[in-house]
Amino acid sequence: MKKPVDWDELYPNRFLKAGELGEKKVTLTIRDVNLEELIGDNGPKIKGAVSFDGTPNQLPLNNTNGTCHTAMFGRKVPGWVGKRITLFADKWNGEPAVRVWGSPDLEEDKQITVALPRRRPIPMVMHAVRPNGQRQQQARTQARQPARNASYEDGPLTDDGEPPADYPLPGQEREPGSEG
Repeated sequence: MKKPVDWDELYPNRFLKAGELGEKKVTLTIRDVNLEELIGDNGPKIKGAVSFDGTPNQLPLNNTNGTCHTAMFGRKVPGWVGKRITLFADKWNGEPAVRVWGSPDLEEDKQITVALPRRRPIPMVMHAVRPNGQRQQQARTQARQPARNASYEDGPLTDDGEPPADYPLPGQEREPGSEG
């Protein structure tokens, strides 16, 4: 059993946690989307929960992540099944949070705005995730073109290239003989 590095790893449950992702961006394929009764600070609420192939962990759909899914894949939830999303660990109000980075199923980066109650709109970019070599070629091509999205052009493409497709999450088993 691996040694825990983050607090979230000490208390695993059925939902993905930011600490379990660490510094990696993880791409998963959506298996299903259901409604779940989740208990929060203000009592029980019905929220969407996304299930993935290859892991028992789910992603509860808060407003931000739900808006990201809708912007990438449309309002018809059954159409999300089979789509791939790339997740990463971020912060929300100083607390760790799982966020959507983008999808290999996007043709190009997509600028979106997340509007939350009693908050300023949050501009975000849903990234068209590509294998490392394709992403670098895309970056060189974009560098020769006028900037369409200044906030994206000013930042790094990724921390360390794209994540391996087989990066294991808690509850996932690696295939024997796979690198790791």
